[in-house]
Amino acid sequence: MKSWRVIGVALLAMVFLGNVIPPSVLAATPDQGINLQISPLPIELNAQPGSSVGADLRVRNAGSQTEKLQVRLLKVTEDDNGGVHLTDPKPSDEWVKWVSFSRTTFDAPSNQWQTVHMTVKLPKTAAFGYYYAVEFLRATAEPPQGGKEVARGAVATFILLNAESPGAVRAAQVVSFTSSRKMYEFLPANFTVKVRSTGNVHVAPHGNVFISKGSKQVGSIEINSDQGNVLPKGSRFFSSAWKDGFPHYETKMNGNQPVLDKNGQPETNLTWDFSKVNRLRYGHYTAKLVMVYDDGSRDIPIEANLQFWVVPWRVIIALLVVGILVSIGLWSSFRKVLNVVRRRGKKAPRVFK
Repeated sequence: MKSWRVIGVALLAMVFLGNVIPPSVLAATPDQGINLQISPLPIELNAQPGSSVGADLRVRNAGSQTEKLQVRLLKVTEDDNGGVHLTDPKPSDEWVKWVSFSRTTFDAPSNQWQTVHMTVKLPKTAAFGYYYAVEFLRATAEPPQGGKEVARGAVATFILLNAESPGAVRAAQVVSFTSSRKMYEFLPANFTVKVRSTGNVHVAPHGNVFISKGSKQVGSIEINSDQGNVLPKGSRFFSSAWKDGFPHYETKMNGNQPVLDKNGQPETNLTWDFSKVNRLRYGHYTAKLVMVYDDGSRDIPIEANLQFWVVPWRVIIALLVVGILVSIGLWSSFRKVLNVVRRRGKKAPRVFK
């Protein structure tokens, strides 16, 4: 199976990965000249087996000309490395027959929202989680090929369908919790947690990383605050950064986009905000991860710990140099005073009896 990465797939992946996409998303595909916006993102549906459930999907043609669009249903899977895959359904995927749309092709005039109603009729045998992507693309796009990962300029809405039935298990575990370095000169300290879903229904773990120095907590940051989901038997990576320090590195921005270097990595500037000089970070720190997920009846905590160092060596060297210079100045002044005292002692008049 040949895998491709294009704008449409990347957009859906970002939507699924959570917290970087607003309530609607704009996708421009310059090679095809199509510009579409969809809402809402994503959609979570809950229904009993043997019942029906539906949702309205909205798409807007942000281009300057009328487009003829079609609707396609894709299968969404997630691997253990956090990868999200969109494929055309195979003939053996029975769940495709459950889904219908109020229209599958339609004209989309410029700058007008179009609504497509999706209906899912669950059979009595349905159970647990089903994960779709509803794709909007030009009606002249290539035909589907069952099981092949999609590779076309389009936008899609992610659908999480939970067939509520006995035996549903929502469970997750922390696979790893790491920092990008063991030692930092200046903040930010970057943390990444890998969470695996071990149940048969998706989960949305979220929480905080608490930073301590010794027994004192000195900071905390949120992780997966937008509650991105982890699919059953899949894994996800969530990242967050502790930036509350003096000085600290800031990513260079060009508008809303980071400036990248020749290797494709964000460029940074060291920022000195002297109103935060009391937040000079140095020494040994502990980061404690505390996340929770809903198992259907209560919040279940999952935890992990790591340790790291902050050694601002340039600041330390500067302070040492200043200290040495001050010491030299004090010693020089002391010697001058001492010499004056000695000279005065030598010139003191003798007293004869």
